[in-house]
Amino acid sequence: MIKDKSLIAIYDGPIIGKVEVPGDKSISHRAILLSMLSIGKTNIENCLFSDDILRTIEVSRLLGTKISKNGLSLTVDGLGLDGLKKPLGTLNFGNSGTSMRLLMGILAAQNFESILSGDSSLINRPMDRVADPLIKMGANIQTTSGRAPINIFPTNGLKSINHDLQIPSAQIKSAILMASLFGSGQTTIKTKTKSRDHTEIMLRDFSSSISSENNMIHITGGDLLSPGQVQVPGDVSSAAFLILATLISKSSELIIENVGLNPTRTGFIKIMKLMGGNIKTVINNQKKSSEKIGSIIIKSSKLKGIKVPKHLITSAIDELPLVFLAGACAEGSTIIRNAEELRFKESDRINSMIKTLNTFAIKTKEFNDGATIDGGTITGGIVDSFGDHRIAMTAIIASCVSEKPIIVENCKNIDTSFPTFQKIMNLIGMNIKEY
Repeated sequence: MIKDKSLIAIYDGPIIGKVEVPGDKSISHRAILLSMLSIGKTNIENCLFSDDILRTIEVSRLLGTKISKNGLSLTVDGLGLDGLKKPLGTLNFGNSGTSMRLLMGILAAQNFESILSGDSSLINRPMDRVADPLIKMGANIQTTSGRAPINIFPTNGLKSINHDLQIPSAQIKSAILMASLFGSGQTTIKTKTKSRDHTEIMLRDFSSSISSENNMIHITGGDLLSPGQVQVPGDVSSAAFLILATLISKSSELIIENVGLNPTRTGFIKIMKLMGGNIKTVINNQKKSSEKIGSIIIKSSKLKGIKVPKHLITSAIDELPLVFLAGACAEGSTIIRNAEELRFKESDRINSMIKTLNTFAIKTKEFNDGATIDGGTITGGIVDSFGDHRIAMTAIIASCVSEKPIIVENCKNIDTSFPTFQKIMNLIGMNIKEY
C-alpha cells in the first residue's frame, strides 16, 4: 500500500504578494460536460486539472468524447445530445461527487446501461437526493441503499417536471437541468435558497432555452451550440485559503487576481468582512466570460466572533471549515448554525473541524447543524485530514497563528481540488513541507 502524504507547516510570514489561483473546479466540471453535449468544438481556457476534474475528463472520454489538452487549455469535440456511447465498464468517479451527480442527470437519459462508482469516501455519500427527482422524470436508476454504486438503465425518454428543491444543493439542481436537456416540454425548479448558478450561466452561453426569475428556473430541452470558447476564472473557494491566511497573519497584504466573484460564491468574503476582515473586491471583467471576474485585496485584520447569518451559509458552504478556523482566531465566540449539509461532504465537516480545533486546544460546542467556537490560542499538533481536502488545507492554514508546528496526515486528497496549494502558499510566505 502506498503511504499517503503528510505535511508539516511552520509559519515564516508575513503573507505578501500578488498571485492567481487555479481555475474554478465547479466551472471546469460544467464546461467539460456541456462541451461534450454540444454541437461544435469548444476551447476551455484556464481549466483546472485537479484529480476531480481529471475524473470528469476520463469519464467523458469513456463516453466517446475526443478531448485534447494544451497547457491550461482543453479542447472538447462535442458529441451533441445523441452522440454518447455506451461505456465498456464501470465509470469510476474517484472522490468527485460533482462529477457523479452531474453525470447522473446526463446518463439518466441514455439508451444504454451505465454503472457509476467511486472511492471509499464517495460511495458513502448520499445519492438518492439526486436519483429521486430523476426517477420522477422517468429515469430508471437503482442506488445501493441510497449510495453508489449506481446502476442507470435505458429509458424511453424523460419528461418535464415541476420540482421543489428542498436541499440548497447546486449539484442536485444541475443534475435535473442536465437531464432536462434531453426531455420534452418545460421543467421548472423552485428553490428556497439561491445556490451557485454556474450551470444556469453556462447553459445560456451554450444557447440553451433557460430562464430564471426570483426563485424559479425554467428550462426546455433541445440542442446545445458551442460558444467556441469558455474562460474559467480562478477558484474563489481556493482563494479563500489565501484570504484567511492573510487576515490572521501579522503585517500581511495580498492581492489575488483574475478570480471568480460570482455572488452565489462570495458568502465567505461577506462573513470575513462581518468578522472585521479588511477585504476589498474589484470587478474587472477584461477576460471574456459571463462570470464576474476580478481581484481580491486582503490585509491583516483583528477578527471578532459573530453569529454567522443564515442567509450566507449556502454561498459559503465549501468555505465553512475556514469559518471554524476564523472563529478560533477571533476575539469572542463564533456561532455557526443551519449548516447540516456539512455532514454530507467528503467528511462530516462539522465533526472533522471540531476534532481538529480541539486538538489545537480550542474550546468548541458541537450541534447537529453547526458549532460554537471560542477564540483562543492555537497550540499546534498532529491532526488527520479525515480524507477531506478542505479539512487538510484548513488545518495547514492554522499554522499562521500556531505556537508550534502543525502536522497534517493524509494530505494526498488536496490534489482533488487544489494541486498547487503547497507551491502557491509557500510562494506568498508560508512554509509547508512533506513530513
